[in-house]
Amino acid sequence: MKFAVGDKVVHPYHGPGTIVRVDQKDITEGEESYYVIEIPDQGLTLHIPQHRMGITGVRRAMSGRRLRQVLDTLRDTPEQLPEDHRERQELVWEKLKTGESFQVAETVRDLMWHQHQAHLTKKDTDYLDRARKMLAAEIALVEDCEITEANRTIETILADTLASAET
Repeated sequence: MKFAVGDKVVHPYHGPGTIVRVDQKDITEGEESYYVIEIPDQGLTLHIPQHRMGITGVRRAMSGRRLRQVLDTLRDTPEQLPEDHRERQELVWEKLKTGESFQVAETVRDLMWHQHQAHLTKKDTDYLDRARKMLAAEIALVEDCEITEANRTIETILADTLASAET
């Protein structure tokens, strides 16, 4: 997949950012092109070799259409997570590490529901916080808004989802 300066992208571990330039670096085998990605939410600048973008799982940020589908995922009926914390955390981590917007949205929705129904362990809470931050940061990037506004959108949808799931 080809990327260009100005593209909004998502790194599966570090979250969303923007390609700000392409650098050329001399290496043993010759010259290599590196995408320079700024991840404002993390305060990071990543330098990823052009040929490794796909391998690292970097993808384009979601489109406006996909954003609507992701928000609909938050509105969907929550899925019951396993009661066993190890099994639950393994399932959640598998979804989170993809960095894929639908998987992250499902994680937020389902962990919020689980928290509402029972309780979350410290690790569950950490996963929920990580997922919410990733989702809010990508929404903010796509919508060109502040993360606080994206968080409010998520909170409003989740509050409605939890209320309707109870009835």
